[in-house]
Amino acid sequence: MKEIYLDNGATTKPSKGVIAKMTEAMADAYGNPSSLHRKGQQAEGYVTKARRILAEYMKVDPTTLYFTSGGTESINTALWAAARKGERLGRHILTARGEHPATTETLKALEATGYEIEYLELDQTGRILPESLRQKLRPDTILITCLHVNNETGVIQPIEEMGRILETSESQALFHVDAVQSFAKLPVYPAKWHVDLLSASAHKFHGPKGVGCLYVRRGLMISPLIRGGGQEKKMRSGTENVPGIAGMGQAVQEAAEDLTGHSAYVQKLKLYLWERIQKEIPEVWTNGPSPQEGAPHVLNVRFQDVRSEVLLHSLEDYGIFISSGSACSSNKPEEKSPALSAIGLTREQMDQSVRFSLSMYNTQEEMDETVEALKQTIPMLRRMKPRR
Repeated sequence: MKEIYLDNGATTKPSKGVIAKMTEAMADAYGNPSSLHRKGQQAEGYVTKARRILAEYMKVDPTTLYFTSGGTESINTALWAAARKGERLGRHILTARGEHPATTETLKALEATGYEIEYLELDQTGRILPESLRQKLRPDTILITCLHVNNETGVIQPIEEMGRILETSESQALFHVDAVQSFAKLPVYPAKWHVDLLSASAHKFHGPKGVGCLYVRRGLMISPLIRGGGQEKKMRSGTENVPGIAGMGQAVQEAAEDLTGHSAYVQKLKLYLWERIQKEIPEVWTNGPSPQEGAPHVLNVRFQDVRSEVLLHSLEDYGIFISSGSACSSNKPEEKSPALSAIGLTREQMDQSVRFSLSMYNTQEEMDETVEALKQTIPMLRRMKPRR
């Protein structure tokens, strides 16, 4: 059966170039990057090249980038380090509702140790209101943390505007951005945006699982989360995952070759998919920003009287793969869909919502096949719905 993969927000298929680069690194550069001999230097060369590729994409100095095991580790490192660094100044942290569990669970742990967590105001689409940041900043605010692109709804947060507010204020708070859903899909310029810390993960943009990066603003000294042999300039101990890092560099290089073109192509596919769904299936709504305003690759749709998980498995019978909520959350509706809960959807509405997340490897033909499958499936599932 032909597969149509529309769950790229959860993870992506590694590109052929990434697989080839990782195989090359694994077969040839098997030395330890910390070793002084030629095999170690060969491995270190792959790490150095990947770091340079990421830095060029982000327009930052390579020395500000540290490789990690993924987005979750990068986020944990950033939040714990920022909290420790600022605790003499205060314990007030600002964030937004609907954040990824890597952030929310870490903030819960910080709250349990005495930190105060306050939430910024959102508009009806889930977008942070910049003025809320200005109003809620306090002398004891030590950290602001938020997503760049929401993993459920695709809403794009006003990071650059928030950075300007912080830069022109007297606040000493650090600004952390979770760029896992935007990295290598949209422009990401932390230095230009006055961002202090930024997290990313390779498997979201056709790279391998198990590798990510953390940007730390030049001159900012923070404590590591993982200690040991002092790798990554003592920021992240542990022998570097050379094949994974090489694969991440290759994935960024491929994405950066035509970032604007890839983004426009995926946006066109998303709008085409939504236009057909809207015209050909009754009682459907989008959640979050309008398809024209959200991130190019994310479309969150609510189908009246159809349970999301039932629809997910029905489409799977056609070889079509979508998501019924955040892949990193529990099965409770309000926890599985924190972003939908944040914009006021009821439990029933959340349970009727699915996410289509696209990539540059999808095609218009796949969008047509998906709509045809929905047209076959939705009426049947609605007829099967128990009547009260």
